[in-house]
Amino acid sequence: MGETGKLAGLSNAPGGRSAGGLAAGPALKNFLTDERGATAVEYGLIVAGIFLAILSAVNLFAGNATNMFDNIANTLGAAMR
Repeated sequence: MGETGKLAGLSNAPGGRSAGGLAAGPALKNFLTDERGATAVEYGLIVAGIFLAILSAVNLFAGNATNMFDNIANTLGAAMR
């Protein structure tokens, strides 16, 4: 039979780390250096910024439209008297 392969991350595996070593070390390092979730967060921030810009524009338009229609109603009301 051949030599047993090294099993990474298992402290009691043949050729693995000793019982006192940190078996989770490589997995933790991989987790901390993984940047796949960062892209999702960046896209989320971009979408939130676009949403706030649209919300501000709609709010500004609504205020201006209300003032315009109030002005038209007051002008027509005064002309009808």
